[in-house]
Amino acid sequence: MFVGIDIGGTNIKSVLADESGKILHTCDAVTAKTPKLINEEIVSLIDKLTLDACVDKGEIEAVGIGAAGSIDRKRGVVISSPNISCWKSYPLVARLEKILSIKVFLENDATVACAGFWFKDRKKNYKTFVMVTLGTGIGGGAVIDGRLFTGQNGSSLEIGHMTVDVNGKECNCGNRGCLEKYASATALVDYAKAHLKEYKDSSLFKRIKHDRLTAKMIYEEALQKDELAIKSFEYISFYLGAGIANIINIFNPEAVIIGGGLSNAHKLIIPAVKKIVSDRAMKGMKESVKIFAVKNQSVIPALGAAKIAMDRLSGID
Repeated sequence: MFVGIDIGGTNIKSVLADESGKILHTCDAVTAKTPKLINEEIVSLIDKLTLDACVDKGEIEAVGIGAAGSIDRKRGVVISSPNISCWKSYPLVARLEKILSIKVFLENDATVACAGFWFKDRKKNYKTFVMVTLGTGIGGGAVIDGRLFTGQNGSSLEIGHMTVDVNGKECNCGNRGCLEKYASATALVDYAKAHLKEYKDSSLFKRIKHDRLTAKMIYEEALQKDELAIKSFEYISFYLGAGIANIINIFNPEAVIIGGGLSNAHKLIIPAVKKIVSDRAMKGMKESVKIFAVKNQSVIPALGAAKIAMDRLSGID
């Protein structure tokens, strides 16, 4: 048995899976604000997974962790995470192994999402594809010529920190004009907030009297044809399309797959993205690339973390 944990800026998702990729149980929690509390949440999630699946904890062979941000996968250290600011050169693997007495492996969160798609949808048989994960921030992973690409230390494909405006908005990473400042769930909310006064008839005004503005709320109102909500999605889709055009020009992939929580809004996002890609990506690359949203988004990244644990435990790096 293997456990996969996907730690994002907002939520932690977990799965218990066997070697065939069959998911035995899933559960999740809200991401805490301190390293100690995050560790405690992970322990609680593992306890719940095994209890609910009626599995002895001793049957768990390894735990895979997908963590948002810059990592050193060999040392098991989270160097920094723009959306989990409490992690600063944090030895996540060492701390968890000490608590759990189980082997733990660390990988970038978007890389595990990519691994999860590859593991679950092997029938598609893409040899070169890129995954873009849309959530609190934006991440990425890639399979190149049939091999999961992780870079020198596991911090490859930081798509969210691709510069799309050289003098643009300041990002949590310290740079300016990063894609995730323009095309993430956070960017969606920021755009709607900044333009509320221009759309005084927006149904979002009624919603925020009782609740804070969220990406889910904007999505729900966009489905009801609210003008501001639709404009907000048009805004992030434009920048996302420009970013994906860059990816296509660099990697010449067979497919670009959209994952992350915001991918649930793919019917609003992907048509606009395809239009921008058609306008901006190079001829000879854009025509045959497939752009689509991953299915079962809520469990795919955590499943990928479990797959990473399986492979690395058996010596596949």
